[in-house]
Amino acid sequence: MLYHNVRVLAHAASVIDATVVCAAASLVWWLAGLDEAVPWTPALSVLLLTFAAAFMLIGGRMRLYHPWRTESLWRELLALSEATAYALGLGTLAATVLVGQLPGPLLAAMLGAGWLALMAFRASTRWLLRRLRSRGDDYRVWLVVGHNSRSAELMADIRANPQYGVRIAALLDVAGASTGRVPSTSSSHSPPPHHVPLPDGVDVQTLADAEGLRAVLSMQVIDEVVITLPVRSCYDLIQDMLRICSQAGISVKLLPEAFVVPESSRHLATIGRTPVLTHYSGTGHYGQLLLKRLIDMLGAAAGLLLLSPLLLLLLLAVRLGSPGPALFRQTRTGLHGRPFTMLKIRTMFVDAEARKTELSDLNERDGTAFKLKDDPRITPIGRRLRKFHIDELPQLWNVLVGDMSLVGPRPLPVREATGNEWWQRRRLTVPPGLTCLWQLKDDPVIPFQQWMRMDMDYIDRWSVWLDLKIIVQTFGTLVRGRGW
Repeated sequence: MLYHNVRVLAHAASVIDATVVCAAASLVWWLAGLDEAVPWTPALSVLLLTFAAAFMLIGGRMRLYHPWRTESLWRELLALSEATAYALGLGTLAATVLVGQLPGPLLAAMLGAGWLALMAFRASTRWLLRRLRSRGDDYRVWLVVGHNSRSAELMADIRANPQYGVRIAALLDVAGASTGRVPSTSSSHSPPPHHVPLPDGVDVQTLADAEGLRAVLSMQVIDEVVITLPVRSCYDLIQDMLRICSQAGISVKLLPEAFVVPESSRHLATIGRTPVLTHYSGTGHYGQLLLKRLIDMLGAAAGLLLLSPLLLLLLLAVRLGSPGPALFRQTRTGLHGRPFTMLKIRTMFVDAEARKTELSDLNERDGTAFKLKDDPRITPIGRRLRKFHIDELPQLWNVLVGDMSLVGPRPLPVREATGNEWWQRRRLTVPPGLTCLWQLKDDPVIPFQQWMRMDMDYIDRWSVWLDLKIIVQTFGTLVRGRGW
């Protein structure tokens, strides 16, 4: 019944929100017509009607009107802004296609006013509701099942945020739940298996089994049940409790922590109609990832355009300096192990790969990487190109087409990449780059393990701002000419 009421309120809220936007937009049109005649055109009617229909449809599809009781205002306003932008875009398109061109400045003012009015309305509504809930009105009663650190943290958060309007009716524990050995019958006076501090005024009740939940629900007013029991060891118990709550029409919240993966984040998604919990490493800030890609494309395009005369001269000099092609192509390991062809200006003689085995004992780099300062395979012009890393300029093309990024772990040859320790494979979770943290070091023979750890540090701390700082500092490294 609770979620039936929530759905009714959600439909009402979507109508109110659409009305607020349309009213604010109409008010701007009316104010614009006070000084001069601004006729109401059919296009404006189509715009507002299409917006209202699209907004309510999009809001439902985006679950815009699910309960925001315990979520931040910022997330709510961000979701509303996204739905508003989509709906306004559809309304403008429909009006333009069906009726004709809309007045540009007036249209922008109307749309902007509608969006601002909606943000102000929702923010003030949130403020009013939270004031009421802090005073004890409009509250929900939760029953928490599971006496452990997760339930203690949950209840501490609720107690610290009275604006949520949530009251904890009781904390239930089940005999044997801590070990997963839940008996079919047991004394209801068994001591709690955990000694976890709880907020004041919350008592622990111990149940013999899942059927004990039925009696608790029948004797108290409970809006929702929150289960914090460990899923792996209490699977059958939780399944029984879900069945009991479903039969009573009471909603249940479960913590998405069946498996805890260190150094990973989680998000809920669906595959068709199947809900899944995704664990992932790296960033989930898709806006920043998009900005990173835009910077890569613009930077690579500008670099290729400005440096093309220099590149042509260098390629010609390499071609005349020693037999063989001017460009060196080698398969490297990219994002998640995808092979790609990396480009470089050739700095070695054409038989360099064949001679690598005979020089393996002279390798000056530890780990699987190969590096030799006085490498006899390097051509005279190639040595000067390597000193300032000029031989890597053609990789701007790899950046432009998406094989690489301006900043990221350097791509290794396939054999060297697959020969690393397993934990180092996480460096493949981001696109390889032209430069990264370890290349800012003046030490060209930095230990391989330290090199790998710096790549992991870059992945864990990544942001667009960090990329920009690395790009600026790389220019200083190039000028010092420490490459070989």
